[in-house]
Amino acid sequence: MSTRAVILKNISANLLLQLITALGGFILPPLIVVTYGSATNGMLASIKQFIAYLTLLEAGIGAAAIVALYQALTAHDNQLRNRILAATHHFYRISGCLFAIALLILAILFAWLTHNEISASLTFYMVLIMGAVNILDFFFFGSYRALLTADQKTYIISTIQTGSILANIAVSYWLISTGYNILTVQTASTLIQASKFLLYRHYVRHHYHNLNQHYNKHNAYQLQQTWDALTHQLTGLLIFSSPLVLITFFLSLKDASIYAVYALIFGAIKMALQSLSQGMQAIFGHSLTIDPERTRQNFCRYNRLFMCFLGWVYTCTGLLLVPFIQLYTHNMTDANYHQPILAILFLLVGIIENSRIPSMTMIMAAGRYKATKPQALLEAALNITCSLCFIQIWGSAGILLAALVSFLYRSSEMVHYTCKHILSLSCIRPYLLWLIVFALIAASISIGWHPVSSISVHNYPDWIKLSCITGLSTAIPFSILLFLIYRRPAQ
Repeated sequence: MSTRAVILKNISANLLLQLITALGGFILPPLIVVTYGSATNGMLASIKQFIAYLTLLEAGIGAAAIVALYQALTAHDNQLRNRILAATHHFYRISGCLFAIALLILAILFAWLTHNEISASLTFYMVLIMGAVNILDFFFFGSYRALLTADQKTYIISTIQTGSILANIAVSYWLISTGYNILTVQTASTLIQASKFLLYRHYVRHHYHNLNQHYNKHNAYQLQQTWDALTHQLTGLLIFSSPLVLITFFLSLKDASIYAVYALIFGAIKMALQSLSQGMQAIFGHSLTIDPERTRQNFCRYNRLFMCFLGWVYTCTGLLLVPFIQLYTHNMTDANYHQPILAILFLLVGIIENSRIPSMTMIMAAGRYKATKPQALLEAALNITCSLCFIQIWGSAGILLAALVSFLYRSSEMVHYTCKHILSLSCIRPYLLWLIVFALIAASISIGWHPVSSISVHNYPDWIKLSCITGLSTAIPFSILLFLIYRRPAQ
Protein backbone atom coordinates (compact mmCIF):
# COMPACT_ATOMS: atom_id res chain seq x y z
CA MET A 1 0.00 0.00 0.00
CA SER A 2 1.38 3.46 -0.93
CA THR A 3 2.23 6.06 1.68
CA ARG A 4 -0.56 8.33 0.43
CA ALA A 5 -3.12 5.51 0.70
CA VAL A 6 -1.97 4.73 4.25
CA ILE A 7 -2.26 8.39 5.25
CA LEU A 8 -5.74 8.71 3.76
CA LYS A 9 -6.94 5.49 5.38
CA ASN A 10 -5.60 6.44 8.83
CA ILE A 11 -6.89 10.01 8.64
CA SER A 12 -10.33 8.96 7.37
CA ALA A 13 -10.79 6.29 10.04
CA ASN A 14 -9.60 8.63 12.78
CA LEU A 15 -11.76 11.50 11.55
CA LEU A 16 -14.81 9.22 11.65
CA LEU A 17 -13.83 8.17 15.19
CA GLN A 18 -13.54 11.79 16.31
CA LEU A 19 -16.90 12.66 14.76
CA ILE A 20 -18.62 9.75 16.50
CA THR A 21 -16.84 10.54 19.78
CA ALA A 22 -17.98 14.15 19.52
CA LEU A 23 -21.51 12.99 18.71
CA GLY A 24 -21.61 10.91 21.88
CA GLY A 25 -20.09 13.73 23.85
CA PHE A 26 -22.74 16.17 22.69
CA ILE A 27 -25.71 13.80 23.04
CA LEU A 28 -25.12 12.24 26.46
CA PRO A 29 -23.97 15.09 28.80
CA PRO A 30 -27.12 17.25 28.31
CA LEU A 31 -29.24 14.17 28.95
CA ILE A 32 -27.21 13.42 32.08
CA VAL A 33 -27.53 17.02 33.33
CA VAL A 34 -31.30 17.09 32.76
CA THR A 35 -31.86 13.61 34.25
CA TYR A 36 -29.35 13.48 37.10
CA GLY A 37 -28.20 17.12 37.57
CA SER A 38 -25.08 19.20 36.92
CA ALA A 39 -23.37 17.83 40.04
CA THR A 40 -23.52 14.29 38.63
CA ASN A 41 -22.19 15.48 35.26
CA GLY A 42 -19.39 17.31 37.04
CA MET A 43 -18.62 14.17 39.05
CA LEU A 44 -18.32 12.05 35.89
CA ALA A 45 -16.08 14.60 34.19
CA SER A 46 -13.84 14.88 37.26
CA ILE A 47 -13.54 11.11 37.66
CA LYS A 48 -12.37 10.84 34.05
CA GLN A 49 -9.64 13.38 34.75
CA PHE A 50 -8.54 11.68 37.97
CA ILE A 51 -8.34 8.34 36.17
CA ALA A 52 -6.31 10.01 33.43
CA TYR A 53 -3.74 10.86 36.09
CA LEU A 54 -3.53 7.22 37.12
CA THR A 55 -2.77 6.11 33.56
CA LEU A 56 0.65 7.66 34.18
CA LEU A 57 1.50 4.22 35.52
CA GLU A 58 1.90 3.24 31.87
CA ALA A 59 5.32 4.84 32.50
CA GLY A 60 5.91 5.79 28.87
CA ILE A 61 5.96 2.14 27.83
CA GLY A 62 3.80 2.58 24.74
CA ALA A 63 5.68 5.63 23.42
CA ALA A 64 9.06 3.94 23.85
CA ALA A 65 7.80 0.68 22.33
CA ILE A 66 6.47 2.43 19.20
CA VAL A 67 9.84 4.04 18.49
CA ALA A 68 11.62 0.70 19.08
CA LEU A 69 9.21 -1.19 16.79
CA TYR A 70 9.95 1.04 13.77
CA GLN A 71 13.29 -0.69 13.26
CA ALA A 72 11.94 -4.23 13.69
CA LEU A 73 9.00 -3.71 11.34
CA THR A 74 11.08 -1.97 8.66
CA ALA A 75 13.60 -4.86 8.72
CA HIS A 76 10.82 -7.49 8.93
CA ASP A 77 12.63 -8.91 11.96
CA ASN A 78 9.93 -10.95 13.70
CA GLN A 79 12.28 -12.11 16.45
CA LEU A 80 13.17 -8.54 17.44
CA ARG A 81 9.50 -7.56 17.12
CA ASN A 82 8.49 -10.32 19.55
CA ARG A 83 11.20 -9.36 22.05
CA ILE A 84 10.02 -5.74 22.02
CA LEU A 85 6.37 -6.78 22.39
CA ALA A 86 7.21 -9.21 25.20
CA ALA A 87 9.01 -6.47 27.13
CA THR A 88 6.16 -4.06 26.44
CA HIS A 89 3.51 -6.55 27.59
CA HIS A 90 5.52 -7.39 30.72
CA PHE A 91 5.76 -3.77 31.81
CA TYR A 92 2.11 -3.13 30.97
CA ARG A 93 1.06 -5.97 33.28
CA ILE A 94 3.14 -4.57 36.15
CA SER A 95 1.63 -1.13 35.53
CA GLY A 96 -1.85 -2.68 35.42
CA CYS A 97 -1.43 -4.14 38.90
CA LEU A 98 -0.27 -0.79 40.25
CA PHE A 99 -3.13 0.97 38.47
CA ALA A 100 -5.71 -1.32 40.13
CA ILE A 101 -4.33 -0.52 43.59
CA ALA A 102 -4.22 3.22 42.84
CA LEU A 103 -7.79 3.10 41.48
CA LEU A 104 -9.08 1.66 44.76
CA ILE A 105 -7.32 4.42 46.71
CA LEU A 106 -8.75 7.03 44.34
CA ALA A 107 -12.28 5.65 44.79
CA ILE A 108 -12.02 6.04 48.57
CA LEU A 109 -10.52 9.55 48.44
CA PHE A 110 -12.89 10.88 45.77
CA ALA A 111 -15.95 9.52 47.61
CA TRP A 112 -14.80 11.40 50.72
CA LEU A 113 -14.01 14.58 48.76
CA THR A 114 -17.46 14.88 47.12
CA HIS A 115 -19.72 13.36 49.80
CA ASN A 116 -21.40 16.71 50.50
CA GLU A 117 -22.73 16.92 46.93
CA ILE A 118 -22.99 13.27 45.79
CA SER A 119 -23.59 9.99 47.61
CA ALA A 120 -20.22 8.58 48.75
CA SER A 121 -21.15 5.01 47.82
CA LEU A 122 -22.25 6.07 44.34
CA THR A 123 -18.97 7.93 43.74
CA PHE A 124 -16.93 5.00 45.07
CA TYR A 125 -18.49 2.47 42.70
CA MET A 126 -18.45 4.88 39.76
CA VAL A 127 -14.68 5.31 40.06
CA LEU A 128 -14.13 1.54 40.12
CA ILE A 129 -16.46 0.86 37.19
CA MET A 130 -15.09 3.68 35.03
CA GLY A 131 -11.51 2.60 35.73
CA ALA A 132 -12.14 -1.07 34.90
CA VAL A 133 -11.68 -0.41 31.17
CA ASN A 134 -8.21 1.00 31.80
CA ILE A 135 -7.22 -2.11 33.76
CA LEU A 136 -8.22 -4.27 30.81
CA ASP A 137 -6.26 -1.95 28.52
CA PHE A 138 -3.12 -2.43 30.59
CA PHE A 139 -3.40 -6.21 30.67
CA PHE A 140 -4.70 -7.03 27.18
CA PHE A 141 -4.26 -4.25 24.66
CA GLY A 142 -1.29 -1.99 25.46
CA SER A 143 1.28 -3.95 23.46
CA TYR A 144 -1.17 -4.51 20.57
CA ARG A 145 -1.83 -0.78 20.33
CA ALA A 146 1.91 -0.08 20.14
CA LEU A 147 2.30 -2.69 17.37
CA LEU A 148 -0.59 -1.38 15.26
CA THR A 149 0.51 2.24 15.68
CA ALA A 150 4.11 1.52 14.71
CA ASP A 151 2.93 -0.52 11.71
CA GLN A 152 0.84 2.42 10.41
CA LYS A 153 -2.44 0.58 11.11
CA THR A 154 -4.10 3.01 13.45
CA TYR A 155 -7.16 2.78 11.20
CA ILE A 156 -7.81 -0.64 12.77
CA ILE A 157 -7.82 0.87 16.26
CA SER A 158 -10.04 3.75 15.10
CA THR A 159 -12.56 1.52 13.29
CA ILE A 160 -13.08 -0.86 16.20
CA GLN A 161 -13.28 2.01 18.67
CA THR A 162 -15.84 3.79 16.48
CA GLY A 163 -18.10 0.73 16.60
CA SER A 164 -17.86 0.46 20.38
CA ILE A 165 -18.66 4.16 20.83
CA LEU A 166 -21.72 3.93 18.59
CA ALA A 167 -22.98 0.96 20.60
CA ASN A 168 -22.28 2.84 23.83
CA ILE A 169 -24.19 5.93 22.67
CA ALA A 170 -27.24 3.87 21.70
CA VAL A 171 -27.32 1.76 24.86
CA SER A 172 -26.58 4.66 27.25
CA TYR A 173 -29.21 6.88 25.62
CA TRP A 174 -31.82 4.15 25.95
CA LEU A 175 -30.94 3.38 29.58
CA ILE A 176 -30.99 7.04 30.64
CA SER A 177 -34.24 7.74 28.76
CA THR A 178 -35.99 4.77 30.35
CA GLY A 179 -35.05 5.82 33.88
CA TYR A 180 -32.15 3.58 34.90
CA ASN A 181 -29.76 4.98 37.50
CA ILE A 182 -26.38 6.38 36.48
CA LEU A 183 -24.49 3.42 37.97
CA THR A 184 -26.33 0.98 35.71
CA VAL A 185 -25.67 3.21 32.71
CA GLN A 186 -21.94 3.37 33.43
CA THR A 187 -21.73 -0.39 34.03
CA ALA A 188 -23.28 -1.06 30.62
CA SER A 189 -20.89 1.47 29.05
CA THR A 190 -17.88 -0.27 30.59
CA LEU A 191 -18.99 -3.70 29.36
CA ILE A 192 -19.43 -2.37 25.81
CA GLN A 193 -16.00 -0.72 25.83
CA ALA A 194 -14.42 -3.91 27.20
CA SER A 195 -15.76 -5.97 24.29
CA LYS A 196 -13.53 -4.15 21.80
CA PHE A 197 -10.43 -5.81 23.28
CA LEU A 198 -11.61 -9.16 21.90
CA LEU A 199 -11.72 -7.67 18.40
CA TYR A 200 -8.25 -6.17 18.73
CA ARG A 201 -6.84 -9.51 19.87
CA HIS A 202 -8.52 -11.37 17.00
CA TYR A 203 -7.13 -8.97 14.37
CA VAL A 204 -3.56 -8.99 15.69
CA ARG A 205 -3.45 -12.77 16.10
CA HIS A 206 -4.82 -13.25 12.60
CA HIS A 207 -2.61 -10.75 10.73
CA TYR A 208 0.75 -11.07 12.50
CA HIS A 209 2.36 -14.46 12.09
CA ASN A 210 4.61 -16.09 14.70
CA LEU A 211 3.53 -13.52 17.29
CA ASN A 212 4.94 -14.39 20.70
CA GLN A 213 4.80 -12.16 23.78
CA HIS A 214 6.42 -14.62 26.19
CA TYR A 215 8.77 -12.67 28.45
CA ASN A 216 12.21 -14.15 29.02
CA LYS A 217 14.10 -12.06 31.56
CA HIS A 218 17.43 -13.52 30.40
CA ASN A 219 16.83 -12.30 26.82
CA ALA A 220 14.63 -9.31 27.56
CA TYR A 221 14.63 -6.28 25.29
CA GLN A 222 15.55 -3.04 27.06
CA LEU A 223 13.13 -0.30 26.04
CA GLN A 224 15.00 2.97 25.60
CA GLN A 225 13.79 6.39 26.84
CA THR A 226 10.93 4.85 28.81
CA TRP A 227 11.36 7.29 31.69
CA ASP A 228 11.88 10.20 29.32
CA ALA A 229 8.61 9.33 27.58
CA LEU A 230 7.02 9.07 31.03
CA THR A 231 8.10 12.64 31.76
CA HIS A 232 6.29 13.87 28.65
CA GLN A 233 3.17 11.91 29.58
CA LEU A 234 3.34 13.20 33.13
CA THR A 235 3.64 16.83 32.06
CA GLY A 236 0.91 16.37 29.45
CA LEU A 237 -1.53 14.90 31.93
CA LEU A 238 -0.69 17.50 34.56
CA ILE A 239 -1.53 20.21 32.04
CA PHE A 240 -4.56 18.72 30.33
CA SER A 241 -6.10 16.90 33.29
CA SER A 242 -5.46 19.40 36.09
CA PRO A 243 -8.21 21.95 35.23
CA LEU A 244 -11.17 19.81 36.33
CA VAL A 245 -9.19 18.46 39.28
CA LEU A 246 -8.37 21.98 40.51
CA ILE A 247 -11.91 23.21 39.87
CA THR A 248 -13.28 20.27 41.88
CA PHE A 249 -10.95 21.07 44.77
CA PHE A 250 -11.16 24.88 44.81
CA LEU A 251 -14.61 25.60 43.33
CA SER A 252 -17.52 23.13 43.00
CA LEU A 253 -18.89 20.24 40.93
CA LYS A 254 -21.26 22.66 39.17
CA ASP A 255 -18.29 24.79 38.12
CA ALA A 256 -16.64 21.58 36.94
CA SER A 257 -19.76 20.77 34.89
CA ILE A 258 -19.76 24.23 33.25
CA TYR A 259 -16.07 23.93 32.42
CA ALA A 260 -16.61 20.37 31.15
CA VAL A 261 -19.28 21.52 28.67
CA TYR A 262 -16.93 24.05 27.06
CA ALA A 263 -14.04 21.58 27.26
CA LEU A 264 -16.22 19.02 25.49
CA ILE A 265 -16.82 21.35 22.53
CA PHE A 266 -13.21 22.43 22.19
CA GLY A 267 -12.03 18.88 22.84
CA ALA A 268 -14.07 17.75 19.83
CA ILE A 269 -12.39 20.45 17.73
CA LYS A 270 -8.97 19.31 18.97
CA MET A 271 -9.76 15.72 18.02
CA ALA A 272 -10.80 16.82 14.53
CA LEU A 273 -7.47 18.61 14.12
CA GLN A 274 -5.54 15.65 15.50
CA SER A 275 -7.21 13.42 12.93
CA LEU A 276 -5.05 15.18 10.33
CA SER A 277 -1.96 13.90 12.12
CA GLN A 278 -3.23 10.35 12.60
CA GLY A 279 -0.69 7.93 11.21
CA MET A 280 1.80 10.70 10.36
CA GLN A 281 4.02 9.86 13.34
CA ALA A 282 4.66 6.33 12.05
CA ILE A 283 5.20 7.56 8.47
CA PHE A 284 7.69 10.24 9.54
CA GLY A 285 9.33 7.75 11.91
CA HIS A 286 9.95 5.31 9.05
CA SER A 287 11.12 7.92 6.53
CA LEU A 288 13.40 10.05 8.73
CA THR A 289 16.28 7.58 8.56
CA ILE A 290 15.64 6.54 4.95
CA ASP A 291 15.05 9.83 3.12
CA PRO A 292 15.51 12.97 5.31
CA GLU A 293 15.09 15.37 2.37
CA ARG A 294 11.75 13.91 1.35
CA THR A 295 10.66 13.92 5.01
CA ARG A 296 11.54 17.61 5.21
CA GLN A 297 9.46 18.47 2.15
CA ASN A 298 6.50 16.35 3.25
CA PHE A 299 6.53 17.90 6.72
CA CYS A 300 6.51 21.44 5.35
CA ARG A 301 3.54 20.69 3.11
CA TYR A 302 1.74 18.95 5.96
CA ASN A 303 2.40 21.88 8.32
CA ARG A 304 1.04 24.42 5.82
CA LEU A 305 -2.08 22.37 5.17
CA PHE A 306 -2.62 21.86 8.89
CA MET A 307 -2.26 25.54 9.82
CA CYS A 308 -4.72 26.65 7.13
CA PHE A 309 -7.21 24.01 8.29
CA LEU A 310 -6.70 25.13 11.90
CA GLY A 311 -7.38 28.73 10.94
CA TRP A 312 -10.61 27.83 9.13
CA VAL A 313 -11.85 25.60 11.98
CA TYR A 314 -11.28 28.19 14.72
CA THR A 315 -12.76 31.00 12.63
CA CYS A 316 -15.95 28.96 12.28
CA THR A 317 -15.84 28.14 15.99
CA GLY A 318 -15.51 31.78 17.00
CA LEU A 319 -18.55 32.73 14.90
CA LEU A 320 -20.79 29.76 15.70
CA LEU A 321 -20.04 29.03 19.36
CA VAL A 322 -22.51 31.42 21.03
CA PRO A 323 -25.63 30.22 19.18
CA PHE A 324 -24.54 26.60 19.70
CA ILE A 325 -24.06 27.04 23.45
CA GLN A 326 -27.49 28.65 23.72
CA LEU A 327 -29.09 25.66 22.01
CA TYR A 328 -27.00 23.02 23.72
CA THR A 329 -27.58 24.27 27.28
CA HIS A 330 -31.21 25.33 26.78
CA ASN A 331 -32.53 22.77 29.27
CA MET A 332 -29.60 22.99 31.71
CA THR A 333 -31.17 25.35 34.21
CA ASP A 334 -29.44 24.44 37.48
CA ALA A 335 -26.22 26.29 36.57
CA ASN A 336 -25.23 29.28 34.39
CA TYR A 337 -23.67 27.83 31.26
CA HIS A 338 -23.55 31.16 29.39
CA GLN A 339 -19.93 32.22 30.03
CA PRO A 340 -18.61 34.55 27.26
CA ILE A 341 -15.23 35.04 28.94
CA LEU A 342 -14.68 31.29 29.15
CA ALA A 343 -15.65 30.95 25.49
CA ILE A 344 -13.11 33.57 24.36
CA LEU A 345 -10.33 32.09 26.49
CA PHE A 346 -11.07 28.56 25.29
CA LEU A 347 -10.82 29.84 21.71
CA LEU A 348 -7.44 31.49 22.28
CA VAL A 349 -6.06 28.50 24.18
CA GLY A 350 -7.25 26.10 21.49
CA ILE A 351 -5.56 28.05 18.68
CA ILE A 352 -2.21 28.25 20.48
CA GLU A 353 -2.31 24.70 21.80
CA ASN A 354 -3.21 22.96 18.55
CA SER A 355 -0.74 24.89 16.44
CA ARG A 356 1.90 22.63 18.03
CA ILE A 357 0.45 19.38 16.63
CA PRO A 358 2.67 19.13 13.50
CA SER A 359 5.86 19.82 15.48
CA MET A 360 4.83 17.47 18.28
CA THR A 361 4.15 14.72 15.72
CA MET A 362 7.65 15.09 14.29
CA ILE A 363 9.31 15.14 17.72
CA MET A 364 7.53 11.91 18.66
CA ALA A 365 8.38 10.34 15.30
CA ALA A 366 12.04 11.12 15.87
CA GLY A 367 11.88 9.74 19.43
CA ARG A 368 13.31 12.95 20.91
CA TYR A 369 11.83 12.42 24.37
CA LYS A 370 15.04 12.93 26.34
CA ALA A 371 16.17 16.02 24.44
CA THR A 372 12.84 17.82 24.92
CA LYS A 373 12.25 16.76 28.53
CA PRO A 374 13.46 20.04 30.14
CA GLN A 375 11.09 22.08 27.99
CA ALA A 376 8.17 19.82 28.90
CA LEU A 377 8.95 20.16 32.61
CA LEU A 378 9.14 23.95 32.32
CA GLU A 379 5.77 24.04 30.55
CA ALA A 380 4.16 21.95 33.30
CA ALA A 381 5.73 24.12 36.03
CA LEU A 382 4.44 27.28 34.36
CA ASN A 383 0.97 25.84 33.91
CA ILE A 384 0.48 24.45 37.42
CA THR A 385 2.03 27.45 39.18
CA CYS A 386 -0.06 29.95 37.25
CA SER A 387 -3.20 27.81 37.63
CA LEU A 388 -2.86 27.66 41.43
CA CYS A 389 -2.42 31.45 41.55
CA PHE A 390 -4.97 32.48 38.93
CA ILE A 391 -7.82 30.19 40.07
CA GLN A 392 -7.87 32.02 43.41
CA ILE A 393 -8.45 35.33 41.60
CA TRP A 394 -10.43 34.56 38.43
CA GLY A 395 -11.89 31.09 39.07
CA SER A 396 -12.24 28.87 36.01
CA ALA A 397 -11.04 31.68 33.73
CA GLY A 398 -7.76 31.68 35.65
CA ILE A 399 -7.14 28.07 34.63
CA LEU A 400 -7.39 29.07 30.96
CA LEU A 401 -5.15 32.10 31.42
CA ALA A 402 -2.53 29.81 32.93
CA ALA A 403 -2.85 27.45 29.97
CA LEU A 404 -2.42 30.38 27.57
CA VAL A 405 0.85 31.38 29.24
CA SER A 406 2.35 27.88 29.18
CA PHE A 407 1.11 27.05 25.66
CA LEU A 408 2.57 30.23 24.18
CA TYR A 409 5.97 29.16 25.47
CA ARG A 410 5.83 25.47 24.61
CA SER A 411 4.17 25.67 21.19
CA SER A 412 6.70 28.22 19.90
CA GLU A 413 9.56 26.19 21.42
CA MET A 414 8.37 23.02 19.67
CA VAL A 415 8.45 24.74 16.30
CA HIS A 416 11.98 25.96 16.99
CA TYR A 417 13.21 22.52 18.09
CA THR A 418 11.64 20.69 15.15
CA CYS A 419 13.08 23.09 12.58
CA LYS A 420 16.56 23.44 14.06
CA HIS A 421 17.32 20.03 15.57
CA ILE A 422 15.33 17.54 13.48
CA LEU A 423 14.73 18.98 10.00
CA SER A 424 17.53 21.57 9.72
CA LEU A 425 15.15 24.26 8.52
CA SER A 426 14.80 27.96 9.20
CA CYS A 427 12.19 28.89 11.82
CA ILE A 428 11.24 32.14 10.08
CA ARG A 429 8.64 30.71 7.69
CA PRO A 430 6.77 28.60 10.28
CA TYR A 431 6.58 31.56 12.67
CA LEU A 432 5.49 33.87 9.84
CA LEU A 433 2.79 31.35 8.87
CA TRP A 434 1.58 31.40 12.48
CA LEU A 435 1.25 35.19 12.44
CA ILE A 436 -0.58 35.21 9.09
CA VAL A 437 -3.05 32.51 10.17
CA PHE A 438 -3.70 34.15 13.56
CA ALA A 439 -4.25 37.55 11.91
CA LEU A 440 -6.59 35.98 9.35
CA ILE A 441 -8.63 34.33 12.13
CA ALA A 442 -9.00 37.64 13.98
CA ALA A 443 -9.93 39.54 10.82
CA SER A 444 -12.44 36.92 9.64
CA ILE A 445 -14.20 36.77 13.03
CA SER A 446 -14.32 40.57 13.24
CA ILE A 447 -15.82 40.88 9.76
CA GLY A 448 -18.26 38.00 10.15
CA TRP A 449 -19.42 38.62 13.73
CA HIS A 450 -22.24 41.09 12.99
CA PRO A 451 -23.75 39.22 9.99
CA VAL A 452 -23.70 35.89 11.85
CA SER A 453 -25.05 37.25 15.16
CA SER A 454 -27.90 39.01 13.37
CA ILE A 455 -29.32 35.68 12.17
CA SER A 456 -31.86 34.09 14.54
CA VAL A 457 -31.16 30.48 15.50
CA HIS A 458 -34.07 28.65 17.16
CA ASN A 459 -33.14 25.00 16.65
CA TYR A 460 -30.37 22.72 15.40
CA PRO A 461 -31.49 22.74 11.74
CA ASP A 462 -31.20 26.55 11.83
CA TRP A 463 -27.73 26.25 13.35
CA ILE A 464 -26.64 23.68 10.74
CA LYS A 465 -27.78 26.00 7.92
CA LEU A 466 -25.87 28.87 9.51
CA SER A 467 -22.83 26.62 9.91
CA CYS A 468 -22.85 25.68 6.22
CA ILE A 469 -23.03 29.32 5.14
CA THR A 470 -20.35 30.36 7.62
CA GLY A 471 -18.09 27.44 6.74
CA LEU A 472 -18.22 28.12 3.01
CA SER A 473 -17.68 31.86 3.46
CA THR A 474 -14.75 31.58 5.86
CA ALA A 475 -13.08 28.87 3.74
CA ILE A 476 -12.38 31.42 1.00
CA PRO A 477 -9.53 33.39 2.66
CA PHE A 478 -7.84 30.24 3.99
CA SER A 479 -8.12 28.50 0.62
CA ILE A 480 -6.43 31.48 -1.02
CA LEU A 481 -3.70 31.41 1.63
CA LEU A 482 -3.17 27.67 1.12
CA PHE A 483 -2.98 28.13 -2.66
CA LEU A 484 -0.34 30.84 -2.28
CA ILE A 485 1.94 28.96 0.11
CA TYR A 486 1.39 25.24 -0.48
CA ARG A 487 3.84 24.80 -3.36
CA ARG A 488 6.66 26.85 -1.90
CA PRO A 489 9.92 24.91 -1.35
CA ALA A 490 10.78 23.58 2.10
CA GLN A 491 13.82 25.76 2.82
